[in-house]
Amino acid sequence: MTAVDERPLGLAIDWPRIESRIGGALPTDCREFCESFGAGEFCDYLTVYASRGGADSELAESQEANRQIVEQHPVVMRGYRPYVLQGPRHTVGILQWGASSQGDEFVWLADGSNNPDKWPVLAREDAGGWRHYDISMSEFVYRLLVDESFEGFGGFGATGQAPYFTPSS
Repeated sequence: MTAVDERPLGLAIDWPRIESRIGGALPTDCREFCESFGAGEFCDYLTVYASRGGADSELAESQEANRQIVEQHPVVMRGYRPYVLQGPRHTVGILQWGASSQGDEFVWLADGSNNPDKWPVLAREDAGGWRHYDISMSEFVYRLLVDESFEGFGGFGATGQAPYFTPSS
């Protein structure tokens, strides 16, 4: 919130319903992030799948869409290698929480048998391999926006300019 000079929205989100759709609990920082920011985009570059409140969830919608695509086109699973898409048949796998305007993907390596707050972040550029980060989603977003030493994606990274957040309409 401080990095983009915003005040928390304090959205009321139906986490039990959303987590039921996803198939398990979400990290605490993700829940706090969604309640604070709602849906929107950072610096016309980064979308973190969030919520507008209630049972609305871009994160659940994204995961459901990814699962449907994989069911209809199993060859798509190659894009997740060496991982699989988290779901009913795979309790350990990719759970996407964001994307960039340039095709970069930001995910957790979700593990249903592990505390969600300990899930690592994986990130990859459009055609690249996965990079592993032992940090939370919110720390990853913060570092991507303000830490000039943090590797950017698709040419993005801290630019020395004040980062900003644009809520979805």
